[in-house]
Amino acid sequence: MTAAEQAILDAELAHLPADKVWGRVLAHIETSREVRVIRPWYIRWPAITAGAAALVILVAGGLYRYQEHAKNTVGTLAMRTVAPGHYYQELQGPDGIEVIDSAAGRQSVPYPVTLPDGSKVTLSYGSSVRYIKAFKQRKVMLAGQAHFDVAKSSHPFIVESGKTTVQVLGTQFNWMHYPGVPNEITLLSGKIRLSRGNFQRVLAPAERAVIIEGNPVRASVQKMARPEEAVAWMSTRPTIKFDSTDLYIVIERMAQYYQVGYDVDARLQNGRQVNYILDLRRSMDENLAPIREMLRADAKVEVRNGMIEVRLKEGTNRTT
Repeated sequence: MTAAEQAILDAELAHLPADKVWGRVLAHIETSREVRVIRPWYIRWPAITAGAAALVILVAGGLYRYQEHAKNTVGTLAMRTVAPGHYYQELQGPDGIEVIDSAAGRQSVPYPVTLPDGSKVTLSYGSSVRYIKAFKQRKVMLAGQAHFDVAKSSHPFIVESGKTTVQVLGTQFNWMHYPGVPNEITLLSGKIRLSRGNFQRVLAPAERAVIIEGNPVRASVQKMARPEEAVAWMSTRPTIKFDSTDLYIVIERMAQYYQVGYDVDARLQNGRQVNYILDLRRSMDENLAPIREMLRADAKVEVRNGMIEVRLKEGTNRTT
């Protein structure tokens, strides 16, 4: 995509429920994995007709989304690239000028944003913040992951992501809320009040809340021995550190970062815990090398057709 197209996509993603957007994308990927056979056009007419019908549905869906979006947004005032892979947009909405600052891909992570009240937000990959430019209410909508360094004020500072809300007065915390992975909020200093449905908790420094969406929603709080590792992605050598983490989650986060699919043998999805560091400046193959080494005795790790595949070798049943 061009920079302008990417910026439009970022804006759309910032306004739509992430679970619905990515759920549809994943569903499309899953239904498109069959082997394709090229046939002459004159015997492919049903497929062409079906493709045309699908295109009509997509266009209709796009128009519907646009109309729904137009109810709340009058028009675009400004949209520009502010750094490689990072876009800034202003929209005229019912509550005034709305700002979207986004980090579209893996470029230039971390990416700093200064809010009107002086608070600092540092965006990780595939992330964005959205707020009303006048900032009379200190309220920010987050998609993805960010570190917040909130300026002290007598007025509360509120961050929302999905159905979860964090309210603070002055503090530093890291929030990760990507589609498909657990929602993690790590407090580094100060105090925050966390709300997700019936679950409410005031976090103390070095505590991490983990929220797993579902029915019911599962939430837990744990004391972190090394809370600074939650923001290792902000260092001069940005990394994501996993300490005794399920292999499945490590592969999931890696695939998310490199924007590829993943398929992990069901027998490896529970019980296989690893210590691992994902270096955000390395290629996917370089980051997969340590995992291949860890699993070489009983599993095979491959990248095929844009998918990370992890399979137990024949005759192997080990999961720990």
